[in-house]
Amino acid sequence: MKKVLIGMLALVMCLGMVSCKKESAPNMADIVAKAKTEGANWSVDEWKDAYKQMMEAAKPMMLELHEVMTSMDTNDNASDAENAAKFAEAMAKIQEVQTKYGGLEKLMDEFESLAKGTENGKKVSQDEEWLKSLAKEIGLPEEL
Repeated sequence: MKKVLIGMLALVMCLGMVSCKKESAPNMADIVAKAKTEGANWSVDEWKDAYKQMMEAAKPMMLELHEVMTSMDTNDNASDAENAAKFAEAMAKIQEVQTKYGGLEKLMDEFESLAKGTENGKKVSQDEEWLKSLAKEIGLPEEL
């Protein structure tokens, strides 16, 4: 009986460690490098997978920028000075986010350029319905 309890405890601890393991987002630079070397031969599904990885990698930055942008909404009842101050604060926050995620926008642009340079990548980049469904699937707000 003692061995069974110890075995069950070990199993529970292993399950706990596995469930607490944090999934890391894909590395955007690695995805772009792979697209450079292999992208010309990718199928539409492979490009879709790469787009999904890129969006997952960019998600934290996109969510932070979305939060800043929604905080920029001006108040019609506020004075011009108050709205200007709110706008200036938001612009400073945008600058912070861009510094924090330095280089990601450049990688995103490079990836988009690589995709549009291939027949299958172009199909995926122009499939707006699929891109919208992907954004929804990974939890990005509709406005993005």
